[in-house]
Amino acid sequence: MADYTLEAGRCALIVQDLQNDVIIEGGAFAESGSPEHAKEQNVVENVKELAALCREKGIPVIHVWYIVEEGAPGLKLNAPLFEGVAGGALVRGTWGAAPAEGLEAQDGDFVVEKMRMSAWQGTRLENLLEGLGRDTVIVTGAWTNMSIEHTSRTGADKGYYMVVPEDACSTMNADWHSASINYALQNVSTVTTCAEVKEALGG
Repeated sequence: MADYTLEAGRCALIVQDLQNDVIIEGGAFAESGSPEHAKEQNVVENVKELAALCREKGIPVIHVWYIVEEGAPGLKLNAPLFEGVAGGALVRGTWGAAPAEGLEAQDGDFVVEKMRMSAWQGTRLENLLEGLGRDTVIVTGAWTNMSIEHTSRTGADKGYYMVVPEDACSTMNADWHSASINYALQNVSTVTTCAEVKEALGG
């Protein structure tokens, strides 16, 4: 049972990096174990249902997609993750860069493109949230201990209330997911579940 409430008029939902290369079999990062953990978490269906509820309640749905051009020009290779992307992942216009089936942007949704782990870094996300008058951000997507954690930490620093439904997130394995959910994210966000978010929004 949720021990908090959420005002729909203050909330926005982020659907981050749930793209074919990231979480689907046959994608660029499939060998990482990410597709298996995404299935264990039922992340696609859970996020799909949560997004549908948010749209019904007038809560903006913001898709954050990791997109690079062919050859990843301008992507600084200063960390292993970026080297992996530069190896041919998440290229604009490809199947790998497309959202997982069922999580396509719908009419009225917003799309934010990024080239780093955090949804805030070098993007229009903050301008969108300010323009929409939203200060509570529900963060879903992949990977829990990377993009989700980075986005939540930065959002908290910027003064936003960050909400992380753990069953709407996935990463490469359950251990990495649990470490982030049980430790790092506890101090920068409200860690919860999809069911609790729905309850906190009034159903």
